[in-house]
Amino acid sequence: MVHSVILGCGLAGLTISIAMKSRYPQMDVTIIEKSEYKQRGGLLCSENDRGFIFDTGGSHVIFSNKEDILHFMLSILDNEVITHERKAFILLDDLFVPYPFENGLHVLPPELRAEAFISFMEAQLSRPNDWSPKNFEEWIYGSFGKWIAEKYLIPYNEKIWKRPLSQIDVSWTFTPGRLPIPDWRGIAKAAVGIPTIGYKVQSTFYYPLKGGIQTLYDSLLAKAENLKVRIIWCEKVREVKKLEEGFIINGKYKADILINTIPLPQLVEALNAPEYIVKNVEHLDYNSIVVVGIALKKSAPQQHWVYVPDKNVIFHRYAWISNYSHFNAPKGFSSIIAEITIPKGHQPKIEENVEKVLEDFERIGTFKRQDVIFTRTWFHKYGYPIYTLDHKRVRENVLSWLTEQNIASTGRWGSWHYWNMDKVIEEAFLLIEQQNYKNYLT
Repeated sequence: MVHSVILGCGLAGLTISIAMKSRYPQMDVTIIEKSEYKQRGGLLCSENDRGFIFDTGGSHVIFSNKEDILHFMLSILDNEVITHERKAFILLDDLFVPYPFENGLHVLPPELRAEAFISFMEAQLSRPNDWSPKNFEEWIYGSFGKWIAEKYLIPYNEKIWKRPLSQIDVSWTFTPGRLPIPDWRGIAKAAVGIPTIGYKVQSTFYYPLKGGIQTLYDSLLAKAENLKVRIIWCEKVREVKKLEEGFIINGKYKADILINTIPLPQLVEALNAPEYIVKNVEHLDYNSIVVVGIALKKSAPQQHWVYVPDKNVIFHRYAWISNYSHFNAPKGFSSIIAEITIPKGHQPKIEENVEKVLEDFERIGTFKRQDVIFTRTWFHKYGYPIYTLDHKRVRENVLSWLTEQNIASTGRWGSWHYWNMDKVIEEAFLLIEQQNYKNYLT
């Protein structure tokens, strides 16, 4: 029998196992995962504390511009989902501007709408036909104009990435569905006070009816187990040795086919890779994330999530997670999660962060301290991949070397791409379609 081993039982690993067993039913498929079963899910983990459900990896919702991928996610949940019309905002001073910002200009005073639109059009008209921005900062100014850039996009992105935007590559902005791309027609309408909808692919989204976002993960897990995928929990990948034919993991798991979804630095270390590959991996940058969950004895406003560009506020985004499903909080109560990014290698000061979160929420008028029932915090080492200026080069060097070793690698951290859930799933299926594993079965 042919043995296929997948490293990592996150969203990518589970989807790959389902795609593999669906395409090659006779294949023996094993997933190796470092977490315990009770800590499963990674960034798609949810916890129930006293009747309040928190998505511990931050706000995640279900959407896709690919009908087959959206159908897969909804069908895996047996369509036990809630359909939402997005109510997302940017908090500009004390005004909630509908997201995307450029489509929400209609709520601003006329003089500010005019200033934003003039600035936007000046950027469009002054841009040469062969415009090629050198970095993320140039792309923001050239795409949106000075007013929107400096009121929202620059401070917000500096806050989330914790890096000067001139040091971030522009390539990730061209990933389909990753960022809302401005349409001058919609902006023109918004500038004269007409509401418009931007980033339409996400304007309608879905969320599991019960159990938080982890229900999506657990449904995938159940599907994989029904297909007879073997999952080994609590087994960190410490060593991967390449044999004349196949691999041996941790000295005991034989693999004819090896697919990776764990973070590239961990895989490279386990492979005892040559020094030049190790040096490349050291240049792969990322931010960790702290998620603070707060249970409240008050009802929530009609909002899903809110972006906060104010640099004096510690969190870059918060979400009324109790609005995602009425099962996420007891009736008459609400729950909220706030997200804080931490630069690579830094250790968060959890207690200080929580206190600052509560202070900031009270200062911006979200709730009062006496509304708080309890707080919870979660830390994730790997939160957001960062597209540094050398990202493309070092990433391709590492992945090319892995290809030479006959190891396919995908997922947010296995490819080091800032992908949404739908893109992770799409790429997982694509990998199995593109790899010809029939040769192993003959």
